[in-house]
Amino acid sequence: MTNEDTVFGFSLALAGGDIVLVEGPTITENGVTKTLQTLQLVHGKENLLQALNLRVLTPFGSDRLNTNYGLAIEAAFTQPGTIGQTKEYIKLSLVQTLATDPRVHDVRDILFGDDPGYLAQHSQVNVDAIRRSRAWPVEVELDTVDTQTATLSLNIGV
Repeated sequence: MTNEDTVFGFSLALAGGDIVLVEGPTITENGVTKTLQTLQLVHGKENLLQALNLRVLTPFGSDRLNTNYGLAIEAAFTQPGTIGQTKEYIKLSLVQTLATDPRVHDVRDILFGDDPGYLAQHSQVNVDAIRRSRAWPVEVELDTVDTQTATLSLNIGV
């Protein structure tokens, strides 16, 4: 177990919400060789980012075992308001949600796909396509408990 595993933990790796299987050892039974499948693990900071992504993708209150888990942003898409007001509501909800994880020390910055700071880092982005989309790309810059910075990339929308 590494120091990062101690700080950030480890879990099963997920891809598109599914558990990732990888080729494991081979065995031979009755002259037939088979390759076994094993579960892939995710460690350290990658585990933290996966866990935070799951937390954000889970609607608030939908987890029966922890009703305080998830992101509460449905009001951002059901109440009247400007794009600026909607983005501020989502930012506040993201900070509130991400700060509940004890491995997150601080949420430094949140950039939406059509923000100037985001566009400066991603010159290939088509702003008009983002504004017409039902989901915004969002990058969240975090300070973790080990005094490092991590970037969580998300798609927020309906």
